[in-house]
Amino acid sequence: MSKAKIGGLMVLVALLTACNIVAPNGVPPTVVMMVITNTPDPNVISVTVTPAGNATAPATSSSTIGAVATGEAPTFTPVVLQATNTPAPSLPTATFGPTQTLSPFPTETRAKLYIAQEDFEHGYMFWISTQRVIWVLFNADSSGKTGEWRSYPDTFVDGEPEFDPNLNPPAANLYQPRRGFGKLWRNTPGLKEQLGWATTPEFALNTTYVYQPGGYLDSNDKYVPQPGKHFITTLSRQVFALSEGDHRWERVG
Repeated sequence: MSKAKIGGLMVLVALLTACNIVAPNGVPPTVVMMVITNTPDPNVISVTVTPAGNATAPATSSSTIGAVATGEAPTFTPVVLQATNTPAPSLPTATFGPTQTLSPFPTETRAKLYIAQEDFEHGYMFWISTQRVIWVLFNADSSGKTGEWRSYPDTFVDGEPEFDPNLNPPAANLYQPRRGFGKLWRNTPGLKEQLGWATTPEFALNTTYVYQPGGYLDSNDKYVPQPGKHFITTLSRQVFALSEGDHRWERVG
């Protein structure tokens, strides 16, 4: 286009503006200014419609035609998605007893339990804090993987002698049990001979405990209790299963 034609068009626009020419319906013409802005999606063009001067542009609905949006841009509320690593469900501290379910058969009890443990030449001792009892496990053979177990009340009271100074272990790597373990070991006939001397000091730990109830449902769908089974994890992460029925124990993990 020649410079003369361009100049003529500019003069015509100026004259129309100066004369304030209106359309036959009395509405002044609307000047549409298209402002293209950068958007995250390079295939979408954002178009802003601006009324001329103080004139109010007629209301239009927002729509999308192809890849070009017209009218007022919609308002978006950002949604933040946060992915987290979900740890394996840990065992909560539990009140001992079966969990109530729709089934009359009780579920197992799972808990974190504070115990004391001591290893012996021919078995183990465990102090169970929630019941104040001492479990004594005797090895059936040299493998140390199975045997008999018994449960005794813990009768030790602070102020009683913690050990017998007249009893000396036969080797430097053996120990005399102390406090509740020692009182039971010294005063129960035959226990010291069956267990032998301790091979570790007594130590305390928080560990995993599971109780599986025994029993069955009768013909009326009523629960009939039977002896259950205890599972306890030792300091070395071994799992012992103790059956109430035959008072046998075995290492299962």
